[in-house]
Amino acid sequence: MTVSNNHIPMLKFIALCQKLMTNPYVGVLLSLLLILPSLYIILEDITIVRKEYVFLVIGIPLYICSLNRIFDDILNGDKNKFK
Repeated sequence: MTVSNNHIPMLKFIALCQKLMTNPYVGVLLSLLLILPSLYIILEDITIVRKEYVFLVIGIPLYICSLNRIFDDILNGDKNKFK
């Protein structure tokens, strides 16, 4: 009986997805991709309720949390790496 390594590429893909999900820079990029087009559409006429308001409700907290993680990493990180 032999052991197959067919699941190895899938494990690499899952590991890459986990790295992307925990990277705060990806969170900032995704939140800006939600916020900026939504603001452009909303500012055309703010009196109409649109689905872009939902994108703003999702994007702004994601942006704040991602920036918070970035700044925490900078402030709490190793101080010798900047020398």
